Amino acid sequence: MTLVKSESKCENDIFCGINVPENTQDVESMTDLEKKHLPVITAPESVKKGETFEVTVEVGKYKEHPNEPKHHFEFMELYAGHTYLGRIDFMAQITEPVMKMHVTLDHIHGDLRAFAYCNLHGVWMGKAPIEITE
Repeated sequence: MTLVKSESKCENDIFCGINVPENTQDVESMTDLEKKHLPVITAPESVKKGETFEVTVEVGKYKEHPNEPKHHFEFMELYAGHTYLGRIDFMAQITEPVMKMHVTLDHIHGDLRAFAYCNLHGVWMGKAPIEITE
């Protein structure tokens, strides 16, 4: 497993920092652990300033993740760059780890970023580029 960590000291500790697969564009090169945990963002690549659009974030899209009391996702958060947009909490077995939001942006500094917390495998981040046009 090759993960890009937020700090080099976290290289061998899945609970230290944020887990990001090395190449999120090549699903075939990901490990099963990465496929199960990567938050996948579905959103338009470009939207007009002030236009409302839908964003969907889901884990387990590439390979099903368990959803039982001993192993599940507890929450997801969505950011536009470093700007917090929202959060959803999950209950094992009762809710599925999928988040849908309607978002309106006037600008963005970076990508849409989603963070998802697995109670056994820590925090995982996925991102998607988006452009805000006039």
